[in-house]
Parts: sequence; structure tokens; C-alpha cells
Amino acid sequence: MAKQPSRPESAAPSSTTGGLARVVRHEIASADRTICVHVGYPAQPRPVSALPWLLYLHAGGFVDGDVEAAECLTESLAATVPAVVVVPAYSLAPEHPFPAAPEDAFNTAEWVLRQARKLKVNKLDFAVVGEEAGGNLAIAVSQMLRDRGLPVPRAQWLIRPVTDPCLQHASCTSGAVPLQTLQRLASCYREYLPTPAASVHPYAAPAHASRMAGLPPTLIQVAEQDALRAEGEAFGRKLAEAGVSAETHVMPGACGDGVEESHDQCQVWLNEGAHFLRKYLAGDDDASSRLERRPAAKPSGWAP
Repeated sequence: MAKQPSRPESAAPSSTTGGLARVVRHEIASADRTICVHVGYPAQPRPVSALPWLLYLHAGGFVDGDVEAAECLTESLAATVPAVVVVPAYSLAPEHPFPAAPEDAFNTAEWVLRQARKLKVNKLDFAVVGEEAGGNLAIAVSQMLRDRGLPVPRAQWLIRPVTDPCLQHASCTSGAVPLQTLQRLASCYREYLPTPAASVHPYAAPAHASRMAGLPPTLIQVAEQDALRAEGEAFGRKLAEAGVSAETHVMPGACGDGVEESHDQCQVWLNEGAHFLRKYLAGDDDASSRLERRPAAKPSGWAP
């Protein structure tokens, strides 16, 4: 767990100006690694002492993607919610297999909770957001915060999340998923989850997790024509059966290369997600204080 103070790398205007006033880059400790965390502030913050914050986990199949690839999407999020958007450059497989990525994501959330005043965010007014592999990591962060007795997010927004390394739900409306797509998904999972134990751990395979209770209200978005549609719908049902407030929305048409890559054509996805988050990020501080700490559950460890 990161305990060292952050070291600001820079504090300069972002390369895009539509939604962000500035992006500050920090370095934090995560296990035996140092990772970079980008903190983006909206250009026109609400007139309050501190803004809500979002932890955004980028797409890329656990082996690819980066903070820069998600820049336009996170800029839009900052402006539309509005909120401070925190984006960690989490470790990628195969060099850093599971559990490096979820630990990096968790340590980023824990760092923001400790540094909330310095970062000028409302400590307890936060949500997690992620696309594809980032959706998987967003779920893991919610689980880890719950299991380790820390404040849980007020909401989680999962965009086309991958939740099942077994790929048992892989399908789309037109029939079976193309073999090439299945092979790509399977290859990413092999690099991310090199052991059988990792492939069934609840922080890696939330579709098979036995404990969903205590997770935050959830929005799941999948495309009408999407290899990940059935997987997302199945996870939404699993959450609802566990008593978690969950909405699964099937967005018209296809998703192209994903919302990060095709965000200009996916504005309806962003508007819907931002509307969902605003419903849960409007709580008062008195209500927040009652949720600040929950009793810690017995740590699950890395054995399933």
C-alpha cells in the first residue's frame, strides 16, 4: 500500500482545453513500483470548496492502453459531470501480471483518500469508471475498498466491462463472437492471469465472485452489436440478484473501437454516464461522514 507522499512532476495546462483547466502529474508508490497518476481539474468547477472525484481506469485488455489514449474521454468527463478525474498509469501485463493492476488502482484510490485536502477534492464524494479491462479493474477497486474497510465509491460506471476470463458469455446479437475476437480476448487473459488461481480470483473474475453485496450502485453500458454485450448483461443480473442497484443499458448500434477511441461518436454514452454519476455525487457531507469507514472484512488475500 502506498504510504509515501506524492511527488508532483508538473502542473501545466493540458494539451486540450475544452474540459480541463490543468492536469497535475504525480508519482506514487505501489508495492515495489512507482506509478504515474494524472489528476485533471475541470475548467469551470462548481462554486464549492471541493469537487467530487472520479477514478478512471483505461481500456486495453490489461496489456495495452495508457493515460494519454484516454485523455479526450477523461477531459469530457471532467467537464460534463463536473469532477476532478484521477487516472493512474497502472501496470500492464505480461511484465506485471495480476494482481499488479488492481493493486495499482487500489493504491491510487487510497492515496486520493489520504491526500483529498491537498488535491482539493471531496474525500468521500467519488465514483469509479472504467472501460473494458478498466471496467474489470473498477469492480476490483470497489471490492478491495469494501474488503479492506475503506470508504466505497458512491457509484461505479462500467463501459463494456470484461468480467469473465472463461469467456462463457462471449456473444453478440448476430451470433457467435468471431474467432479472431475470442483469440484476442483469450490471449490478453493468458498474459494477465498466468496461473489457474489468478483466473478465478474475485478481483480478476468478478463474474464468478461469490460476494457482490456492499458494492455501489452500478451503470453498465454495452453496445447492441458488441462481443461483450452478453457478458455485461449477465454481470448486471448478478449484481441485481445480490441486492445491488444495477442498470444495464444496451446502446444502439455498434461501439466501433470503444468509447475511448470513438468518444466523438459516443456522446450519448458519455451524457448518460455523466447523468448517472450526478445522481450519486450530489450527497451532503453529513451523509458522507456516516459512510467514511466500514468494518473491515477478513482480507481475501490472493488465494481464491
